[in-house]
Amino acid sequence: MSETYDVAIIGGGPAGSTAATFLARAGVNVSVFERERFPRFHIGESLLPFNMDIFERLGIADQLGQHFIEKWGAEFVSSDGQVHHTFHFEDGFVPGKPMSYQVLRSRLDQLLLDTAEAHGAHVFQGHTVVAADPSARTGARLQVRDAGGTVREVRARFLLDASGREGVLSTRCGRRQMDSSLRRAALFAHFENVPRPSGRDAGNIVLILLRDAWFWFIPLAGSATSVGLVLDGQCYRGCGLRPQQAFELAVERCPAAAERLRSAQRVTPIRATSDWSYRSRRIRGDGYLLLGDAAAFVDPIFSSGVYLAMSSGELAASAVMRGLKSGNLFPRSFKRYERTINHHVAMYRNLALRFYRPGFIDVCLSPSKRLRLTPAVISLLAGCTQRRWSLRWRLTFFYWVVRLQRFLPLAPRQILQRVFESPPSASTTGDGMLGNV
Repeated sequence: MSETYDVAIIGGGPAGSTAATFLARAGVNVSVFERERFPRFHIGESLLPFNMDIFERLGIADQLGQHFIEKWGAEFVSSDGQVHHTFHFEDGFVPGKPMSYQVLRSRLDQLLLDTAEAHGAHVFQGHTVVAADPSARTGARLQVRDAGGTVREVRARFLLDASGREGVLSTRCGRRQMDSSLRRAALFAHFENVPRPSGRDAGNIVLILLRDAWFWFIPLAGSATSVGLVLDGQCYRGCGLRPQQAFELAVERCPAAAERLRSAQRVTPIRATSDWSYRSRRIRGDGYLLLGDAAAFVDPIFSSGVYLAMSSGELAASAVMRGLKSGNLFPRSFKRYERTINHHVAMYRNLALRFYRPGFIDVCLSPSKRLRLTPAVISLLAGCTQRRWSLRWRLTFFYWVVRLQRFLPLAPRQILQRVFESPPSASTTGDGMLGNV
């Protein structure tokens, strides 16, 4: 006999666990099937201030400070280290929380999943959904395989797909579209003893900007720092270098990054991922919704991943609760959810597209106080996705300034180093730099 739930959720990451908590708290019989066992490593360690409101509604905001380091802003640095500017979230156009946290994702995701279970969600770790057949009329039928290889059937009135990049439903239905404008690759690892500023800015994310790539430096609790390199995916695949070699080449050609890593020790392998920018053509369907990365992922440049995942989890939970109460779980009742998620994704995609075009870095490193354009951008960087006209026209005007910068130097033009300006030298084809694990 199959197990039966009101709602089944595929995936126990931030989107799935957030939805599960809100549903379980409302008395919904909800299950979560997570193929891995937590804690597990995951990239995406920088949160946004507007995410704090969701943590408060989950009832765990006070626990974050016990484990993670405060993040009050973001610093943008030129590749030679000579030009830099720090944006503080408290200077945003739309009032909101002035800070968030830099997190170890293994610990954060464990906290979120434990919270869902504590509120009554049925959590099954090490369980892989091998088949899913959702239907608004007859409910969802799932085939679930546990760690021992046993497969059992699960039934639910409704299905939420929060399976991340795997995208159980969107990939199997052929609805996922890769974003050809944002084909990037990322190389990343954790380092010890990377220098940090003193005082409140010690937890700020640092973005070091090259002409054809950028580094992130995310300070974590203790002495660890997450360091990542993002570069054009085609260039990375064509360079013929292994992840560590390409990473070391970029450090060698970026004085600001080299200086920060001069006395640092790498404590994890350098991992690689690529071609992550995509969206699903539909995020609502017959008896299901897509959440978080299963619906879309933009780009890591503005650290929007966890916020978009958790906000979609909360919105999906509210929409499904209304559907369960009314008995209407057909796709047309979830139009508002789809519009809202698409709007959030579009805002960050528009910003990411401008970042990778000429002019953005010039304007970013020499921000103007006119018309409060910079505070509007700061609000978006903080996670504000509200449909305010006063915010929208300022963002639109800012994008026009960036476009005009390509032809008329409204801000000083920055001379930035390139990673792939010439063939790799012999010194960068070995594995000797930055310490081996």
